[in-house]
Amino acid sequence: MLMGYREYARHRGVSLGAVQKAVRAGRITANDEKKIDSAVADRDWDVNTDASRVAVSAVEATAPLAQKEISFATPSGEGGDKSSTEELTGSDNNASRYRESRASREFYVAAKQKVEYEQLLGQLINVDEAKRIAFTSFRAIRDSVLNVAARVKDQLAAETDPHVCEELLERELSAALASVDVVKLNAEADD
Repeated sequence: MLMGYREYARHRGVSLGAVQKAVRAGRITANDEKKIDSAVADRDWDVNTDASRVAVSAVEATAPLAQKEISFATPSGEGGDKSSTEELTGSDNNASRYRESRASREFYVAAKQKVEYEQLLGQLINVDEAKRIAFTSFRAIRDSVLNVAARVKDQLAAETDPHVCEELLERELSAALASVDVVKLNAEADD
């Protein structure tokens, strides 16, 4: 069926400019009266268009219109011709895989940039650094708490009132835990 450029653009689900560009590039042909045979142009469009350069939205919009089977001859290994059928969907598998890979790559690039930004703001630290900070902090807390027994053993031995012993232990343990300054420990560990 012969169509004008605008009518073919509507039929194909693309812009008028896309049809004009395809004609100029020779991907589809128009007759002397500037009319396009839609059946031939659809086949030529699918075969001659580099799907990796097609916008994703354009492929999604035209895919239902372009799904059809086209028969063509391919050379066989014995030197004769063999008829084969291929389904063309408006984009080939390589283009789809390329777009998926590109989207995945862009996702990871954006994630990396977000991590770097959060590190610059001081909201995020390296896992090894966090492990070192935790180890140093917990070791200091452990040492401080374990030293409480050595400091209060004589006072506890002399005391007979359990409430006084409890108060003494609570006071010493609280002081031991409060004495650990994580910021100071990390500054010392960095030196």
